[in-house]
Amino acid sequence: MTKMKKKANTKRSTRETDRQKESGNELVFSYKTIRNIIGYSGMLLPVILALFSLKEQDSLYVEPSISEYYYSSNGDVFVAILCVISAMLFTYYGYNFKEKIWITLASLSGLGVAFCATDNDKPNYAHSVHSYDNGVPEIFGAEWHMIFAVIFFISLSVMCLYYFPMSSEPLIRKPGEKRTSKEIRNIVFRICGWTMIACITIIGAYFLFKPVKNAFGDFQVIFVFETIAIWAFGFSWLTKGETFWPDGEHYLKSAYKEIRKSL
Repeated sequence: MTKMKKKANTKRSTRETDRQKESGNELVFSYKTIRNIIGYSGMLLPVILALFSLKEQDSLYVEPSISEYYYSSNGDVFVAILCVISAMLFTYYGYNFKEKIWITLASLSGLGVAFCATDNDKPNYAHSVHSYDNGVPEIFGAEWHMIFAVIFFISLSVMCLYYFPMSSEPLIRKPGEKRTSKEIRNIVFRICGWTMIACITIIGAYFLFKPVKNAFGDFQVIFVFETIAIWAFGFSWLTKGETFWPDGEHYLKSAYKEIRKSL
């Protein structure tokens, strides 16, 4: 009986949510680390692809979309970073089961974006690490890649707008008092969530309506708004990881103190 009780307790402890772990001061640093890895990966993705991919002759400074870097010299980097983001998302539980569903949806759709390539008007890239097979998987005339991308950003937007602002303590502030770090983070979460939704809407309108497409001319609409959406996603996770507006002492300062003690 004692052994069975121990096993039951062990199973129960492994199913603890973020809220329980944080309230018990367990694995707080590791969960913040996961959040920050997700955030930094998102922020760096468009920068690495735009600055460090080999350019074709007479090519534009940036590709028409981030997805088209799949066919560049950094095509494997594009896939690898998306896989890292998806893996980190999958290991992140969240505060409740409903949030975990959205996180899992974002994780799986992130893998879909990585491995289901977008169509390409210029298949013969000299530096491409991936071949173009003259066709990409579609369903009802829509690319799987695009469907996964929309699901990815919608899932992340829902998390930003609804789940990230959740708190176990009421945010009560007396008149004249400054906003708490949590209140500021909640504002950031909502800005990031609505920014992602706005970017998806603009890209969708760009694809669907010719007058909108013509109005932008040669401006790389998709790349720019994809980048803004990804940066909003990354910044929201860095904020969730308390890289910005932390409660109490910043984790980098705490780590520095620990290093100083060990020397």
